[in-house]
Amino acid sequence: MDALLHLDFRVDTVEQLDEEHSRALELGARLLRDLRDDPEEPIRIYADPAGHPFCIFVGG
Repeated sequence: MDALLHLDFRVDTVEQLDEEHSRALELGARLLRDLRDDPEEPIRIYADPAGHPFCIFVGG
């Protein structure tokens, strides 16, 4: 049985979300879903170069 792992990374502000977005793309991530403008939980969902999903979101 294969184990699945999903990573979430939290940042404090939308500005930091944008900075980490640029960094993730530079490192080879592919954006899957962009919910940056969500008023309750701004979040972006990515796949790493191997296709594994991870999220970066704004949380308090």
